[in-house]
Amino acid sequence: MNIEKKFIAQRDGQGDDSVIPLINVVFLMLIFFMVAGQIQKSDPIQITPPNSINEARPTSDPNVLLLIGANQELYFNDEPIELDVLEGRLTQRFEQAQDREAFWVQIKADGALAVEDMRPVFSAIRRAGLTKVSVATQLGQGQSL
Repeated sequence: MNIEKKFIAQRDGQGDDSVIPLINVVFLMLIFFMVAGQIQKSDPIQITPPNSINEARPTSDPNVLLLIGANQELYFNDEPIELDVLEGRLTQRFEQAQDREAFWVQIKADGALAVEDMRPVFSAIRRAGLTKVSVATQLGQGQSL
């Protein structure tokens, strides 16, 4: 009984009880935004982009993202697609675009993929009438010659 009175007396002397819920909320928000800031959309297939020494990054998101895996799997905005229907889908997406001048395609290809294997994809893009194309790379160590 005596211990309870001491505890109540100490607790009444502290004026910080109203601040504790606020601190809890702030810490929960901090943890939420730390976790949410690290979440990125993952690709449907494992891709290791080729290395580059260019540090330039696009200023806007692509209108179309093409993924090409090491085994030549082809994805159109995270959906599997066959090469023979790629041109039609690109043309359709381009015609639906509100700003055709800013329309661009990003190709995210595996670094192990030979350039010759990418040629049919580039041809389909060209036949669709698209001229703004970017190949995604990862910043690698520059090699001196």
